Amino acid sequence: MSTEFLTEHARVLAEFAEETQSMAEQDPSNFWLRMAAENQEQAAHDAMQELRLAYAEEVGELLDLRFIGPQANGSISLDAFIRIADSLFKGWKAAAYRIRHGTASGVIKNDIADRLNLKLAGLGPGSTRILITGNCAPDLAGESLLHSTLVQTFCLLNAKNDVFYDAVDAIGGRAAQHFADAMRAIDLAGLAAEFSWNAPAERITWFGTSQEVTRLRTLLAAVADTETFDEEISGTVSAIYDTGRLELRTMEGKVHVRFPLDLTGTVQKLSIKKATTLRVTTTRYLNQATKQHILRRLMIGVVPDL
Repeated sequence: MSTEFLTEHARVLAEFAEETQSMAEQDPSNFWLRMAAENQEQAAHDAMQELRLAYAEEVGELLDLRFIGPQANGSISLDAFIRIADSLFKGWKAAAYRIRHGTASGVIKNDIADRLNLKLAGLGPGSTRILITGNCAPDLAGESLLHSTLVQTFCLLNAKNDVFYDAVDAIGGRAAQHFADAMRAIDLAGLAAEFSWNAPAERITWFGTSQEVTRLRTLLAAVADTETFDEEISGTVSAIYDTGRLELRTMEGKVHVRFPLDLTGTVQKLSIKKATTLRVTTTRYLNQATKQHILRRLMIGVVPDL
């Protein structure tokens, strides 16, 4: 249903509830009138909640988590819910910190949680559908940290083996381990999962079958085997993308470099085909399938021209 219809529906129910409540106050001995007033007030409250969720979905601020399986036949154990939710929330905060500041380590302060503003918005039918809302409003630089975090989350969840390490590098090793804990909690609870997000451009869904949960859990568990070092790379800028990446053409070939939101202004000052030297943090991942090393680079600064 459209938000226009839900807005009018909620308004009408609120007016009915207010009128009935006024009548009940004038006739306090009328039990059935009091019951009608309470029922209408609850209906108005439910309609307003449905409207809030519709607005959140419309602007890309609603995340729908569904848990499926023989252990979720109408309910989910509180212990399993806490383990899954805690790991997911920690993963989102760690990923947001990495995306904003470019580092996977350090204390995650309250400003990250405040920017994401993740909240439990409600439980769907059967208590196995969990609705979460957040804040996708852009900051002064026009960037939405929650939007970027959810984009990278679904890139990770849906990543096949050939792009998996790129997706891991985008969110950082700490976030990857939290998501591994979430997969483990889902697996141990005997559940499958379906995560959906109505992004501005499209609806994105991850179908977490038991096999897929196990695959992700195994891949994420192996991410700890990494090596990180700082280096300088010189070349000419050949492309800059709004997805937080740039290409540098060097003597050895084309190099892809990711940059955090904090350095967006610095990157915007770079010119295509102009020689530059970037300071980067390079992470070396070991691909468990091929036993080959994969390099991923994150920009941490620009070396000033002499």
